[in-house]
Amino acid sequence: MSFFRSGIVSLLVVSALSGQVMAKTACNTASDGQIEITMEEVGVAIGYMWGRGTLTYGGQRYPISVKGGGAFALGSAKVTGTGCIRNLSRLVDFEGTYWTVGGDVAIGAGPAGIVMENAKGVDMSFSGHANGAHLSGQISRLYFKLDSF
Repeated sequence: MSFFRSGIVSLLVVSALSGQVMAKTACNTASDGQIEITMEEVGVAIGYMWGRGTLTYGGQRYPISVKGGGAFALGSAKVTGTGCIRNLSRLVDFEGTYWTVGGDVAIGAGPAGIVMENAKGVDMSFSGHANGAHLSGQISRLYFKLDSF
């Protein structure tokens, strides 16, 4: 049984770290927009995230919200950071469900990274910092919404 537990922990750590690396790499390319966001994340095997932020697109700033979750999360954390958006040709294409790969490792504070894509082909790569006691290596769904402005 301890071999199984150590395998799960190793998988979580590798997923979290690879999400952080992919998010940082993806942001080095040209982007169509950017988000700044603060999210809360909690989990006991299944994780849930929610938060608010701002989308900058076409020289304008739009308030946004996010909620969703996925598998393999333990603890709670506040995650803040920025994300680069690619393949966003129309503002309405931003909204929707994004499938994600990423994670964070935080005992006190640590790095976080998520890469995601929605059904309209919009790609987003997020990197930031997590504060709390949390371990997450997730494949999940996050729903991003443009709030009234």
